[in-house]
Amino acid sequence: MPTPQSNKRGRAALVASIGATAAAALISLTSGQEGVSLTPYNDRLAGNLQTVCFGETNVDMHAYTLPECKEMLAGSLAGYAQAVRESTDGFDELTDGQKIAAVDLAYNAGIANYKGSPLRTMYGKRQFPAACEQFMRWRFVRGRDCAIASNGCGGIYKRRLLERAACLGEH
Repeated sequence: MPTPQSNKRGRAALVASIGATAAAALISLTSGQEGVSLTPYNDRLAGNLQTVCFGETNVDMHAYTLPECKEMLAGSLAGYAQAVRESTDGFDELTDGQKIAAVDLAYNAGIANYKGSPLRTMYGKRQFPAACEQFMRWRFVRGRDCAIASNGCGGIYKRRLLERAACLGEH
């Protein structure tokens, strides 16, 4: 999945895009849902796409230290936050939870998917809480409903529940 350019300024750039409180909460949510691998692996849910650290796919595939992975995540999230901010009318007026949910979804599903989604349109029109319910439409992976435990992708469903809760201010 194509990703926005990672911002080399990492956490500082993320804070500048969404604020310090939202940046800390976003890093916590995303890192907790992505998990970390210091060495490259093939992500089966992403069609065996080579992945490293906290879900990075567009970096050199080699071993990294945990501090390198954390800084890489902050930089990547900064790029996604900026892309979501630029494509969402009135982004700066959203609650921290609404910002966190949108950026995490874009990081996980891809910025192009976010930009083309009814969720983004509803965000821009301030159609809350209906916009927050849109996160649950993103619970499918390769046609499998991740709300069904036997489909083996329950982490995606859990992530969508967390995004929905953040959007609704229930964190």
